[in-house]
Amino acid sequence: MRSEGLRQLLDLMPVLVVFVDGRGSPGWANRVFRDLFRIKDNAAIREGIATFFPGLHDDILTLITEVLESGMSKKGIVTAVDIPDAGTKTLKMDILPCANTPGEPGWVILFAIDITEQSELERLKKNAFEQIEKNIEQFATLGDHIRNPVAVITGLCDLLEDRKTADKLLAQAREIDRIVTLIDQGWIESEKVRNVIKKYYDVGVSGTHELVARAIHEEYLLHQKAAGHSPETNSSMRPWAELSRSLQESNLRQADDIWKKLNLIHCGIALMVDNKPAQFEFSTDEIELLATYEHERWMQEQIRRGWTYGSVVNVRERTHNCLVPWRELTEEQREKDRNTIRTLPSVLAKVRLKIVRFQ
Repeated sequence: MRSEGLRQLLDLMPVLVVFVDGRGSPGWANRVFRDLFRIKDNAAIREGIATFFPGLHDDILTLITEVLESGMSKKGIVTAVDIPDAGTKTLKMDILPCANTPGEPGWVILFAIDITEQSELERLKKNAFEQIEKNIEQFATLGDHIRNPVAVITGLCDLLEDRKTADKLLAQAREIDRIVTLIDQGWIESEKVRNVIKKYYDVGVSGTHELVARAIHEEYLLHQKAAGHSPETNSSMRPWAELSRSLQESNLRQADDIWKKLNLIHCGIALMVDNKPAQFEFSTDEIELLATYEHERWMQEQIRRGWTYGSVVNVRERTHNCLVPWRELTEEQREKDRNTIRTLPSVLAKVRLKIVRFQ
């Protein structure tokens, strides 16, 4: 940071800005950053950048290294930080590479904005939507719950010899049916309200990709445990909150891709309005098609992250024995992708979503 004019400009920006070297040591931070973390001046910054963002643990150092090595930015990283006397803040940050001089230590610029209020609003929206969903579900089932006993009463009226009494009972049954019809109309109107909320307020199907990603990880944990693995033999067998940022992002990308897969077989995702178990089943051909697609998606993702083929999986060297075309996979390896597709209905059901076929 040699330009005093640039420093003054960055000090005026309403976002956090900090320059960090490849070792994770901050070199200069703007006024917003210093004010947020109660730092008197830049000379007082003595700790590594990971200390300021404990929610990312060592992931932030990995991200900085990846930015320096690739020259590509990392954007949209969300993390929570605890601020003295201010509570927990939610920050969204981008890490950008600097124009570094060859032979000198590399630097990155970290920009971050406070999205605490936005995150809280999203939480409130989801809670409100869940309550609407619950109300709609009650509307949807209430009519049947009432009509069933009314139908029995109507049938018994035919057996009564006292027609005067029977007619009075039938009249009341018709009145109950009229009221239930009004309830049904209210349910239909609630469905319209829900659709508007989904479309314009980014909740419901379009706002649950992280919930789906968490469900995918839960399903993965169940399969790994059933296969006899444990956290000692598989480091990915951790709760969602303890996963590395890269693994969380991998699950998020897989969740975001589900609708694309389903579109290939003319299917989509809808919200569940009852507690019935998922009934959807893929055909054998559909499973094979989507499993092949999923493997190709995963392979391209790994290649973009710098992984290459190797006879064994080596995290340090970033090699993987499954980085080959579908036809070259072993049957055991293919079956893993097929199981990923087979479990989609149950994964979506965990977050009250279901697969539907388009007519």
